[in-house]
Amino acid sequence: MNKQIINKGKSAVFIQDHIGLKSLYNDINQNDYHINLSDLFLKLFYYACQHERKNTIIFLLRIYFELFNQSEQIALRQAFFYGKYKLKKKSMISWYSQYVIPLVKIEL
Repeated sequence: MNKQIINKGKSAVFIQDHIGLKSLYNDINQNDYHINLSDLFLKLFYYACQHERKNTIIFLLRIYFELFNQSEQIALRQAFFYGKYKLKKKSMISWYSQYVIPLVKIEL
């Protein structure tokens, strides 16, 4: 079941189907699926970065802030720094560094 959900999520990421992604997360929350949401988030986020889906990166960033509590956010925070290295185009890296990284950076 997990593999099917991940594949469904990746398909939605590739075509930037945010309604489908939101539906996927809602289905997981409403049903008794035994899925690690953090793991699903990481897989879909890295896939979005790898395929440079800017709108989906933004959408998943919203999911990160809405769905996960503060301790889960701290645990997932490094994913955003790694995601930058999945990008290929300089313009995407620049955008990502300017708009995404500052949102998850925690001042100590």
